[in-house]
Amino acid sequence: MSWNANGLLNHQQELEAILDFNILDACLISEVHFTKHSFIKFRGYKVYHTIHPGNAARGENAIIFKENIYHNKEFKIEAKDNQAMALNIGTKKYDIVVASLYSPPKHNIQAESYVVLFRNMGNRFIIGGDFNAIHTHWGSRLKTAKGRELLKAINEYKCGAISRGKPTYWPTDTNKFRELMDFYIIGNISSNFIQIKDNFELISDHSPIILILSENIIQKPCNRVLVNKKTDWEGSRMTIDERIQLSVPIQTEEQLEF
Repeated sequence: MSWNANGLLNHQQELEAILDFNILDACLISEVHFTKHSFIKFRGYKVYHTIHPGNAARGENAIIFKENIYHNKEFKIEAKDNQAMALNIGTKKYDIVVASLYSPPKHNIQAESYVVLFRNMGNRFIIGGDFNAIHTHWGSRLKTAKGRELLKAINEYKCGAISRGKPTYWPTDTNKFRELMDFYIIGNISSNFIQIKDNFELISDHSPIILILSENIIQKPCNRVLVNKKTDWEGSRMTIDERIQLSVPIQTEEQLEF
């Protein structure tokens, strides 16, 4: 689960209930607001977190990971424009690096910096968090410079962005708009094994999103559509012209068929 907590210490009890109820293996938390002196603990989990370079209680992120699953710390980034915590997880088939990322909105990151991050993640990876990067490619309303740079890096590195295509940020300020800011970036993992779900059980100005990674292909319902890229529009037009007779005048109510 990826979630912007806007202060994790204030949500410890409710998050612990979610961990127990949903049987989550990992929580990628943005804006934990930790300092060097902060401490938090969850039964059956280990907590790894970053701090702001100025030791200020703003931003930062954490990974809350099940202690009975094999893993080790990969790396962490504690910069002003980007904070990330990454773990290497061993599975039956291959290793996956999972990272929690938070990027403050006031910093604009260039595509080259994102590419360096992707390279550090290794062959297969999942990055979840609040990127504060807005682009219609992953479901946001608008496009910003930061979103364009992130998409440029995603295309260059040949990874992908996965979201629910719905807002995850719910501002209390009426002058701001709800927006999609929280999503996942996936490297070298087929989307056939991934499913994304909404979650509205936690209290924050951001709603969580849950990613399910399966060993087997996940059967997803097909969206019913009337047309597709193979639709023969010209043939359909000719058929309609041939079969519909519009030469009969309607003069009385009795001639109308309902």
